[in-house]
Amino acid sequence: LKQYITSSRDETLLATAKEQGKKYTGSTSSTTAALGHFHFLLSQWRPINTGALSQSFPVEFNTFTTLQRGPSAIFLRWRDGTYAIDADKEFDTANILSMLGKSMEKLLTLPPEDFEKYRKENSNQISEEERNEAEAFNYTAIGDFLLRSQLDAHDPRLPGTGMFDLKTRAVVSIRMDTKEYEQGMGYEIRGRHGEYESFEREYYDMIRAAFLKYSLQVRMGRMDGIFVAFHNTQRIFGFQYISLSEMDYALHGTEDTTIGDSEFKLSLELLNRVLDKATAKYPEKSLRLHFETRGDETPFMYIFAEPMEEEQIQAIQESNKAAVLEFEQNVLGMTTKTDEEILEEKKNAEWDSLRTKVEEKALSTEQADATTETSEAASPKVDVLAMTLTIRNKINGEYIERPVDLHKDDKWTVEYALAEIPQAERASLLYEATKRRRFQALSNAKKETPWNNHFMENLRKLSIKGREWREGQNKIDEAEGPPKVLEVNYAPPPPVKKD
Repeated sequence: LKQYITSSRDETLLATAKEQGKKYTGSTSSTTAALGHFHFLLSQWRPINTGALSQSFPVEFNTFTTLQRGPSAIFLRWRDGTYAIDADKEFDTANILSMLGKSMEKLLTLPPEDFEKYRKENSNQISEEERNEAEAFNYTAIGDFLLRSQLDAHDPRLPGTGMFDLKTRAVVSIRMDTKEYEQGMGYEIRGRHGEYESFEREYYDMIRAAFLKYSLQVRMGRMDGIFVAFHNTQRIFGFQYISLSEMDYALHGTEDTTIGDSEFKLSLELLNRVLDKATAKYPEKSLRLHFETRGDETPFMYIFAEPMEEEQIQAIQESNKAAVLEFEQNVLGMTTKTDEEILEEKKNAEWDSLRTKVEEKALSTEQADATTETSEAASPKVDVLAMTLTIRNKINGEYIERPVDLHKDDKWTVEYALAEIPQAERASLLYEATKRRRFQALSNAKKETPWNNHFMENLRKLSIKGREWREGQNKIDEAEGPPKVLEVNYAPPPPVKKD
């Protein structure tokens, strides 16, 4: 399977940007997290809309997840006349889902006989032409940006370009503990509705954690929607097609895509201004940028731009490379470990966990005893451009909190103030605080809190129960004989002849 090519290493993307006179290049995967914070700002923390769920579903939160709301980071890498946006991988970890996603895309888009060639024992059947076949991309130009979007699938029955995105979505028990995914593999989707073991549960979680990213990717690729495959890493439970208008209903409160389309353009325009200010401060330099929308009654965004050498960026991007590679080799069965090695790793993991708890306790005690200024002053000062971004929404000339039920004949304009924080010491302290909050957001789900412990314990019980149910169901299926398969070859209807 082909490795992902980042924007900064995509020679075709960089060359096309130069030809088109574009200053910034990026991809759907590298830009959506940062653009998500512009949604929070422009929508003034609009709550999610759960109207598509059944009335009996217990909606516990009407906000995005902690991870979604946490600070995001990108690298803006100088590439001989243009800048390429790469996702910041400092806290990336290896997990089964990223690996499985690649192979499942092949499973969903190739005939069975072609997919079988990708098994390890059959890899010699793949021709050089197939190995080197270029991926299909859409390129979207807007403002100073040229954005790349991978094309997954096409159906002539869909409106517009007919393109749609493939998404493989693991069930909640797998997503909540990807490191110990085996413990959640028994979890089953057994019905449409319900708090657990239902498609509705997965849909609710997607609204809070994934729809914002998915909708931005669909807009970048000029696609119609997404085709989701729900699975537990062992079994695919079903599929669901979700259009862009359906995602907009959950995010913006309306199936009319006008708000989402306008917000997407405004977000890129504001990001364009932010990057222009940062690159003017540090011309022809590679930068690390952090974005964080904060505030409740009056939301605003912190933006930090730190100049970095390529060697520094590479060190950050590859900080977890060895662990990721080891995980992939273990999962793929490319290495074998003795029982003694496995036991030793388990002991080391237990000690690491204990040390982490002690360090967290010590850190929290220190922070409680010391003032914020004293504790943060210990951080080394860095050269950083710190900015705040505030906005005011206007619809048809009138100030409003956020757009609601916007239509194509309405005019949405945004007044904004992008101000630099002049005090170097304060800028450095705020920057360090944002980086800490990013780390905390990324590690929050793993913390042992009473709520987390109860939630995970319940998921494991459901996994055990689901595994037992599946074993019984398999016996019933075996007694009934092989499943009946209906094959349908779709052909578009002939054009209607006009008299």
